[in-house]
Amino acid sequence: MTFTGESATGRRILAAGAPSLKRVSFELGGKGANLVFADADLDRAVEWSLKAIFLNGGQVCLSGSRLYVQRPVYDEFLARFAAGADSMHLGDPLDDTTEIGPLSSEDHWRKVTGYLDVAAEEGAKVLTGGRGAGWSVRPTVLVDVTQQMRVCREEIFGPVVVVQPFETEDEGVALANDSPYGLNAMVFTENLRRGHRVAARLRAGTVWVNCFFVRDLRAPFGGYKDSGIGREGGRYSREFFTEPKAVVMEI
Repeated sequence: MTFTGESATGRRILAAGAPSLKRVSFELGGKGANLVFADADLDRAVEWSLKAIFLNGGQVCLSGSRLYVQRPVYDEFLARFAAGADSMHLGDPLDDTTEIGPLSSEDHWRKVTGYLDVAAEEGAKVLTGGRGAGWSVRPTVLVDVTQQMRVCREEIFGPVVVVQPFETEDEGVALANDSPYGLNAMVFTENLRRGHRVAARLRAGTVWVNCFFVRDLRAPFGGYKDSGIGREGGRYSREFFTEPKAVVMEI
């Protein structure tokens, strides 16, 4: 069986299927890391990073909800990124001018806004964003965060991103991998060698370099750790849904 959804639900399904040894393929939660290096094209990095977290109001398992920016460009990137978030048009999802609409339900709105309260309690600072009208949450950028904060470790599934600086490539990779999730990640750099090197070190099922959500459905899709079990897509799906049989005859 296959399941796409929240990690805790996946655990319950796995436990229910254990007595009969059900085969499972899970695509579960995510807390995608987005690494922006000092040599990145900042215009493109800002544009893609905004899409990565605020697409569909952040209600995407692949959202780039943890943003790590190398120190030399941190201030400039953050200023551009916050300005872009602040300029997004909230409104009716049926209106063509709307860039970000309300969340999927009142219950989910309460969950997401509850994380804003948690952020304040933990000492994080809201650079821009916060509660909107109705079931809306404005594109929210949190700074002054640490890896131990709940807003850095738990999937919020809303338009909320945490931003931290990093110094070296090793530190950036360590921060990105310091998560219970491992569904996807992003790397922004103009250095091709660095792009390949960092992508290989990231514990994530999909790594986008200088882009986000560019997909080929034949490619393997799935995550590490709490983000799931197995891979789907193309021949990977075929192999999961096929029960191989060996027939051996002595002639």
